[in-house]
Amino acid sequence: MNCLLTGATGILGSHILFEWVRKAVVEQTVDHLFVVIRNTHKTAQARLEEVLTANSRPAFLDSLSLETCLEKITVIPQDLASLTQASLAQFDFDTVIHCAGSTSLQHSAETKAKVHQQNFMVTQHLIAQLPQQVQRFLYISTAYSFGIQAQKVNDKMEEHQVTAFRNPYEQSKYESEQYVKQSCKAKQIQTQILRPSIICGRLLDKPFFETPKYDVFYSWAIFLDKYAKKSLDRFRIWIDPKSGLNIVPVDFVAKAVLYAFGKAEIKELNIVNPKQILHKDYVGKVLEAFNIKSYEYIDRKPEDLSFFESLYYKSIGSLFEQYVSIPDLQFQPDQILTLIDKLQLDLTLGVHENFMNLIDYSVAKRFKQSY
Repeated sequence: MNCLLTGATGILGSHILFEWVRKAVVEQTVDHLFVVIRNTHKTAQARLEEVLTANSRPAFLDSLSLETCLEKITVIPQDLASLTQASLAQFDFDTVIHCAGSTSLQHSAETKAKVHQQNFMVTQHLIAQLPQQVQRFLYISTAYSFGIQAQKVNDKMEEHQVTAFRNPYEQSKYESEQYVKQSCKAKQIQTQILRPSIICGRLLDKPFFETPKYDVFYSWAIFLDKYAKKSLDRFRIWIDPKSGLNIVPVDFVAKAVLYAFGKAEIKELNIVNPKQILHKDYVGKVLEAFNIKSYEYIDRKPEDLSFFESLYYKSIGSLFEQYVSIPDLQFQPDQILTLIDKLQLDLTLGVHENFMNLIDYSVAKRFKQSY
């Protein structure tokens, strides 16, 4: 039960690391974890220790010393793009959880090149360099790799026709999934494709609302915190009132990844919220939290833009237009409901009742990155 993990200093990767330590030390259901971390202005080992000792770590690690945690973890101090089969073959693992990648949702040519490099090319390189002892490869994709779909999707990608994407990020993840399946099949490596939806801070493990980095949907709060005072006129915001965001807590996603790790028969798993939070139920609350009292929901983008509206639609509005202004992606959550029931969790994973707590917490933290 030894495993190689990539992306261990990221939002989800660090929580997979936390869950692994708990299972290795407390439950003793897994053994050793090898983590690929590159040296920066800090050494890879120092970066790992910073993650394990950060104030944002889950409280269940408080009873474990750093030395105890490190007994179950070995750092491989390299960049993913420079890994070689010879260097990896030195370490005793037979499973890989590939979590590293870019989550940029921008539409620029620069972003397209970036997500292709970091999501597809790096994955391609990693698989090419896997030592012969590797038997299983877990790829962390995104629930939005299905692209734009008119019907609900299940966990089996091959049962759906994928033709259109909201941005290059989604496309890069879809293409990476296909490559993982094909190349690993040729190498006789079993694959598991795990697709988390939009990730928010912790809602299962204390301290609640924590996340080491505030990005994706938090970008909206960052924009409003910086520019809301410039909203002097009535703000017209284009949303689809019948659609919403599918948001999952990062600690739930990490538990789902380890759940799949323990069940090799799971080939594909959409790690989603069984019930999305509708835009009409949260947008107004967020705007009012930033003292924007005068607003209205509209069904198309306005043309005669005020100064604030122009700021919004040229920046964050263009980023999320394909998520808040058109029908959302719907999921058949049968498989993930099994885990939710096993963990005895609320059907909405606490997201609906805590949405404003998540936003308020990010503002109070000034969107500061923990590590």
